[in-house]
Amino acid sequence: MLTKCADEIVDSLLYIYQAMLEDSIMYKPWKEFTTVVLCKPGKSSYSTPKAFRPIMLLNTMWKVIMAIVANHITYYTEKHQLLPANHFSGCPGRTTSDAIHMLTNEIKAAWRKQEVVSVLFLDIEGAFLNANPTRLVHNLQKQHLPEKYASFVHNMLAGRSTVLKFDGFTSEHTIIDNSIGQGDLLSMVLYQYYNADLLDIPDCKGESAVAYVDDAFMLASGKNFQSAHRKLCILMEKQRGVTNWSTTHSSPLEYSKLALINFASRHKKTNNPSLVLTHRTIEPTDSTKYLGVIIDRHLNWKAQQLYMVEKGTKWAMQIQRLARPSWGLTPKHTKRLFISVALPKILYALDIWCIPSDDPVLGPKANGSSKVTKQISSIQRAGALAILGGLRTSPMDALDACTHLLPAPLLIWKACYRAYVHMATLPPQHPLFKPVSWKTTRTTQKHRGPLQNLARLYETEARSFEKIPSVYRDPSSTV
Repeated sequence: MLTKCADEIVDSLLYIYQAMLEDSIMYKPWKEFTTVVLCKPGKSSYSTPKAFRPIMLLNTMWKVIMAIVANHITYYTEKHQLLPANHFSGCPGRTTSDAIHMLTNEIKAAWRKQEVVSVLFLDIEGAFLNANPTRLVHNLQKQHLPEKYASFVHNMLAGRSTVLKFDGFTSEHTIIDNSIGQGDLLSMVLYQYYNADLLDIPDCKGESAVAYVDDAFMLASGKNFQSAHRKLCILMEKQRGVTNWSTTHSSPLEYSKLALINFASRHKKTNNPSLVLTHRTIEPTDSTKYLGVIIDRHLNWKAQQLYMVEKGTKWAMQIQRLARPSWGLTPKHTKRLFISVALPKILYALDIWCIPSDDPVLGPKANGSSKVTKQISSIQRAGALAILGGLRTSPMDALDACTHLLPAPLLIWKACYRAYVHMATLPPQHPLFKPVSWKTTRTTQKHRGPLQNLARLYETEARSFEKIPSVYRDPSSTV
């Protein structure tokens, strides 16, 4: 109805939404939701609440105004730089890959100074569900967001109610007095204000923090791991540290899921000590998954490469099972499934863990990540065979030509080049602007990271690219 009848209802919706935003008028039925309770697959017992996943169904008209307000808040946030620069979630032009590039760049920079790095990856229990609306409104006002948006958020989160539906049962209306919702457009924008104080905790040299929604980490560097751990202890336990933030923001940390990695070059012999906090000792680990990428303590990305090859092989085999010649998917839909599902899974964050090879023949002396390139070629071969239904002995060049797929080396080259162009066009406000535009990025010889590898491979000066601003125009203005 909204898309087909927009011309007929836009004038009426304009006055309704203006009254809600400018005059703080709320329509109560729009704040009454239906929550469908679904069982999580693979759970051995359904007698505990964590074995269920609640899905909240919002009113469609309510979601439209939330999307409008989300665009407005994002515009003012970017225009006036209201949030810390190292907050990557809900911000235009910032991706999960950017956050990982930021982490690897800081680690490599510390290694070039003959230092080591300790990173504590935080895990917040029920981040959105435990959020305190009062604290959220306070943070919005603290960051000097226009008052009408803070008032809208306050009125939006007050007086909400929901009914639970499960196996034909419908409960009475239950008042919701906490949480900021999860999954809608506005929730991402609001939570970046909710945990903005977390990124202000590091205030000394050799300390930093990065967050993507509720996935945050604390980084400390020093001459040895004992020095780095002392900085992490201070960040966690000082008067306005992580523990204090967790208490004041009703966001308890799941200490059992905290991950500590002591990053050191594989050429440097170092110990691997534990982090001793007041109430708990955190044992170090050799690798952990952050934003879907497995990060290891030597940054050689072998665990991530193995994980992605296994995942890509699994997807290719599943597509082959769907593409039976007698009753399966047609070649057209099989190709669409492979391109839209399998390839994005395989190429996710490729510019971080894979170095493209400029050698068309992937021989034993080929540069770059030739082994991974061959493995991705095998996965694409399985996908091409599923699309065409060809013989297993069919040559790869013929399969690529008949399916109109780029050969795997060119596919990797294209994906990494697009990632490099994205980073080269970042505006000066982006935290990766300096590392990418640094004049010695291409000539760095020691401890080269993904940024240095891409700049050296494509031989393109990032400073010569046009910088694209994150926000183009005020969404409240007319075109």
